[in-house]
Amino acid sequence: MRIFSLLALVFFLPVFAHAAVVINEIAWMGIAANANAEWIELANTGSMQVDLSGWKITSSTGSPTITLTGIISGNGYYLLERNTSGATIGVAPDQSPYTGALVNSGATLTLTDGSGTQIDQVIGGTNWTNVGGNTTHYDTAQRTASNWETAAATPRAINAGVSPPPADPSPPPADSSTTTTPTTGSSGSPAEYLPIPALHIVTSGDRTVSSGAETAFTAVVYDGKGNKRDDAMVTWSFGDGMRKTGASVFHEYYDPGEYLAVVHATTADGGDALHEIVVTVKDASIRIASISARGITLMNSDSRTLDLSLWRLSAGGQEFKIPADTHILAGHTILFPSQVIELPAADSAFLLYPSGEVAATYPPVQVMQPSASPASFNQVQAARLDEAPARQGEPVISTATNIQTHDEGVRAPAATTKLAAAGAALPSVPKKANGLLNSPWTLSLLGVIAVAGGAFIFL
Repeated sequence: MRIFSLLALVFFLPVFAHAAVVINEIAWMGIAANANAEWIELANTGSMQVDLSGWKITSSTGSPTITLTGIISGNGYYLLERNTSGATIGVAPDQSPYTGALVNSGATLTLTDGSGTQIDQVIGGTNWTNVGGNTTHYDTAQRTASNWETAAATPRAINAGVSPPPADPSPPPADSSTTTTPTTGSSGSPAEYLPIPALHIVTSGDRTVSSGAETAFTAVVYDGKGNKRDDAMVTWSFGDGMRKTGASVFHEYYDPGEYLAVVHATTADGGDALHEIVVTVKDASIRIASISARGITLMNSDSRTLDLSLWRLSAGGQEFKIPADTHILAGHTILFPSQVIELPAADSAFLLYPSGEVAATYPPVQVMQPSASPASFNQVQAARLDEAPARQGEPVISTATNIQTHDEGVRAPAATTKLAAAGAALPSVPKKANGLLNSPWTLSLLGVIAVAGGAFIFL
């Protein structure tokens, strides 16, 4: 592993070459021919070229802010001009134009690389007096071996009072017994050795999250000097078989339990660090208590405070994303006012996890049990016929079945009752004779025959 680290340092040696790039000369008041012809010169005091893509020069006043795009050669210069032609200073710039202007009252210029790491800084105090002043208004501030001075402009040339560097300096030989890498000082000073950085990971501590909910996990990486390392590669192992890459990721735990999440950060210059988090996963006991014209009310029935960051409320085909760091206390209700969520009025609503899965509904979903079918009128009538009286003359009414809600089933037995009562008053005869003699027409006919027979006898 030690050998691999040493080889990695040698391979990425060009990364450290940018430490030799400095702000070398500043023409903040232009030149005699054109007071607006401001320019800034960078110098590379090292022997290797440096890619300046993504580097920036920023002013404490906010103007100018320049993003660099080119390459500065070893022991070379890189010229940035506010104008476009370069004719005003007699030297073609490497990059132009840039917007904004340096103020005459003084400013601080900062040079940063593509990862945002500060490479150099020039503090121009009141009227730039601490970098030599500018009595002629058309001289430039120039870096020397020990400080700054004001002198006639020297674009793409050695500054006043600076001795030329030795021709083609050779880099020091690599030392295989150390884990540091050499780089030339910012002002031509002897080489300094940069150790492998000690990384520090800053993230949330042990935490409790809800099962089924996507939760944000964020890590910030710093080196031992407190510089933020945005170039670090960050990976997360969440303890449930899932692994993700990125300084800010989302993860969803499906089952309750305790998980050990490990965040791992590495950098190209050999930095390496681990950080562990215990994640307790619990089911979220939350429901939609009510919806009304006032808004949507949520109820936390859990014994813990719930984090609703980035959960969503849905109603009427529209959604409202709950802002980050929105919490609801245990056993409490909160109203999301209609003036805030701006959801249309509806009879139903949904509470969704950040992933879009449904956490709660309103009205709550209920499982319906099958109920017995009510007896039909035909079934009642069949039952009544089966319960016919055992003796002649008793009303055909069942005392075992309540059928008072069936109107038609109540009227039919009434007629049967009357017939049975009338039949009970007649003498007992065989059924056929009883039916013939019971007819008044038969009796009348017999009477007529009897009268006719008597009359025939007398005649």
